[in-house]
Amino acid sequence: MNDIGQRIKQIRKSNDLTQIEFSKLIGISQGTPSEIEKGKSKPAVETLQQLSKIFQTDLNWLVMDDFEKNSFSNLQVEMLVKVRELDSGIQNEILEFIEFKLTRLINKTTR
Repeated sequence: MNDIGQRIKQIRKSNDLTQIEFSKLIGISQGTPSEIEKGKSKPAVETLQQLSKIFQTDLNWLVMDDFEKNSFSNLQVEMLVKVRELDSGIQNEILEFIEFKLTRLINKTTR
């Protein structure tokens, strides 16, 4: 993803929202998401703040694409977005599962 419009589109699509649903949710006019996603306009600071708040999105990633610079794949970003939708109990279960898998992997490689 090269620009903020594509990252915003990723947020919208990963939450299964149409542009109209998305615009209503974050409080912008209906045509604005299309303009932003196509790179014809840039989102206002207030819009970015709403996106960060509603979708629990990191502003550094949204504005400066820091996740990609830190070698996060699109799959990893999508996983993060999905995990943030879960309650903390389920998030802890997922973390425990990941730790279990990593331990098994480490044990396999040290044999």
